[in-house]
Amino acid sequence: MQNKCFKIKCLSGLICLPLIALLLACSSAPQDKVVAKVKGKQLYLSDIKHIFSKDVSKDDSVLLARLYIEKWVETQLLLNKAELNLSKEQLNISKEIETYRASLLIYKYEEQMLREKMDTVVSDGELKKYHDSYSANFVLDELAIKAFHIQMKANAPHVAKVKKWFTSDKEKDFQELVVYCSENAVAFENFNDNWVLWSDMAKTIPQPEEIFKKITFSNKVEMQDDQMIFLFKVKEKKAVGETAPLDIVREKIKNIILNKRKVEFIHHLEKNIYNDALSKNQFEIN
Repeated sequence: MQNKCFKIKCLSGLICLPLIALLLACSSAPQDKVVAKVKGKQLYLSDIKHIFSKDVSKDDSVLLARLYIEKWVETQLLLNKAELNLSKEQLNISKEIETYRASLLIYKYEEQMLREKMDTVVSDGELKKYHDSYSANFVLDELAIKAFHIQMKANAPHVAKVKKWFTSDKEKDFQELVVYCSENAVAFENFNDNWVLWSDMAKTIPQPEEIFKKITFSNKVEMQDDQMIFLFKVKEKKAVGETAPLDIVREKIKNIILNKRKVEFIHHLEKNIYNDALSKNQFEIN
């Protein structure tokens, strides 16, 4: 049977949508066919092959192709209108194109040099130095704490010992608690060595609003019902308005340092290229 392409009129163009389904279904179909026409301009199947994926069904592929083709037709119609209605001066965009081309090529070259040459390692010493030097720029807008919390069943073994270890400030007792929780606790989260924002901590505990109220007045919270025991102990806390600890702003500072380094790298790159060309008499300024 001879293959047929049924053309659908679309404003001033033609779209061959059934052809796409036919070509997708037939592995022996020609590899390049016109799928849309607008005022002498043609869109070929090869132009849209990149939108097809093996993971997408035939029906979805046809839908994607239709959306792509309709957008192409719309663009061509708008372009045609622009060409008909703009003055010769407005149509002369060669300078703008050259400026854009130059900017794009320079950007791509600089990005390549940054990837290949710029040092992206930021040491702990650099982070601390920046944090100490510009601490006024890093102010907490919510509570930050170091803490740990435990959730355990009310009938868990040695509850009295657990509460004794919990209230103690001795490192030996805390280590006993850690060992116990690894074997018996329903949940145990230890943030004693790292600062955490309250909004992040709240995601890991039950009744965060109630606990927040309690830790305003005490560093130890005990809550219990018939089923569960919950223990929460604050090691340190910093209030809203205080300087944010380095743990909290580490990534922010790292990005600031890398952005500064990037600006300096580009500046030196441009200067080096200029000075090298100058030393080799590769340009003249009249």
